Amino acid sequence: MKYNARFVYNVRNVVTIRQLLESSFELFPNNAAFLYHEQSNVVEKTYKAVLADVKAFSTYLNQKGLEGKIIAVTGKNCYEWALTYLAVACGTGIIIPVDKDLREDEIDYLLRDSGAAAIVYSSEVEEKILKNKSDCIKMSMDNMGAYLDEGNALLKQGDLSYLHHRIDPYALGILLYTSGTTGVAKGVMLSQNNICSNIVNVCRMVHVSSEDRVLSVLPLHHTYECMAGFLSILFLGGSIAYNRSLKKLQADFLTFRPTIFIAVPLILESLRKMIIKKYSKIFGGNMVLNAQRTVSTLAGPLMKAKKLVFNSVNAAFGGRLRLILSGAAPLSPETFRDYERFGIKTLIGYGLTETSPVCIMHSDFYRSADDIGYPIVGVQAKISDPGEDGVGELAVKGPNVMLGYYNNPEETQKVMKDGWFYTGDLAKQKQNGAFQITGRLKSMIVLPSGKKVFPEEFEYYLMRYPYVGECMVYGVDGENGIELTVSIYPNTEEVDKRLVKDNFVPDSAEYNYAKRNLFENIIREVNEKFPKYKHIRRVILRDKEFEKTTTRKIKRTAAANLKQD
Repeated sequence: MKYNARFVYNVRNVVTIRQLLESSFELFPNNAAFLYHEQSNVVEKTYKAVLADVKAFSTYLNQKGLEGKIIAVTGKNCYEWALTYLAVACGTGIIIPVDKDLREDEIDYLLRDSGAAAIVYSSEVEEKILKNKSDCIKMSMDNMGAYLDEGNALLKQGDLSYLHHRIDPYALGILLYTSGTTGVAKGVMLSQNNICSNIVNVCRMVHVSSEDRVLSVLPLHHTYECMAGFLSILFLGGSIAYNRSLKKLQADFLTFRPTIFIAVPLILESLRKMIIKKYSKIFGGNMVLNAQRTVSTLAGPLMKAKKLVFNSVNAAFGGRLRLILSGAAPLSPETFRDYERFGIKTLIGYGLTETSPVCIMHSDFYRSADDIGYPIVGVQAKISDPGEDGVGELAVKGPNVMLGYYNNPEETQKVMKDGWFYTGDLAKQKQNGAFQITGRLKSMIVLPSGKKVFPEEFEYYLMRYPYVGECMVYGVDGENGIELTVSIYPNTEEVDKRLVKDNFVPDSAEYNYAKRNLFENIIREVNEKFPKYKHIRRVILRDKEFEKTTTRKIKRTAAANLKQD
């Protein structure tokens, strides 16, 4: 597919989140903005109601002496979380979205390091928050009704603090702590213009309208979900429905019937496996699936025709799903192609918290299974110090690049040079100019010979085997220097299916030997794809999943993940 860099959608410009929300209120006052379950009912909040709540809660916070202060929010995805973010950003101060799954000591560090004056939390994390010894004000979302009542009373009495609040779009507006898969938590300073420029420029490349609805699954503290699945939808007048839990995901697809789904590859790949598994349980199901794939491929770009071919699959997604946005980790080409065959346009994006977050992505004018597309409007990208293979560190420049790391100029200087942000990711460009991510600079392994190995190369091939649930490749000190090692968490269901079929009794010595032999054969097959100096020498089979980030990426430096025997 040819890329047309000059053709973009015309959308309005905004530089603050307040401008975003208030202009959407003017354009779409009676549209549904949020939908969510409350006991057995589905509650709907219009843009008019949301803006009224934002003004009330912001006024309440200001009356508590919090105007201009740093305020944290943590908890499950819910309307109260979104309301807190909007109220602080639009009329009070600086917002810090905090991961609800952090330990007590990690939350304590974030609150102390940032100097947060208050934290608003949902009931799921109440115990951790109340144990926190920082001096910040602790406010439960369970009391939101009372906060809004008091805020509305203040407004009726003539409180004009929301109206008079001034926002500098280029100053610190959002503070996000991120450690990713490596390193210590750093506070990423973003301005409201950083975020808004990202929203506007992404929406110039992907058509989303006020008729669209997104099902929100990823945690809202993550910049990807916050920008793409929250603020961008509000910018365009669409609606946001909150998923109750991953266990109820399919039920929520049927209830809310979304048109857009934003997810990380692990979720998309899990859903795909479930679909394939359902086919396999039907007599002749695998033949039917392959025949449908063939017919769908023949339909070319006609997505409506593809949907008819896979009518039952689309019905399971609610019947209206037209667009999937995948990010935060690589999506396998096989998964990408299957969703396209189902008739669901699938776009891959790339970015980091430091880039607000999207800097390179597919668009309505270009998408491909084996790359991440082109820089978004207004962003430049380059490969720094490319080798003979064209691989080098990816650097980006644009209005979405962070202000720097909070109270950490040394770390800022390491990644910022002449306005360019050096991502730490290794990439190259295809002949058509599209970018491909090849690995993470920090995960690169340098062998005694000086040769460089990128774990992601191996992990890509290993994850194509159904017997591999999760895997991580890393270096271990051996007698002759660094030895390439792979740690694998098996897909027990698939392994059992294979070995029981071969008449092995589970948990017997023979079964365990056959299991070990199965994975060693897989490693031999993968090794054949690489020169000898790159071969994996050690195989470790795990009995527990790897420790992961909240976006389900394996933590490469976690001690529990670096088991050596």
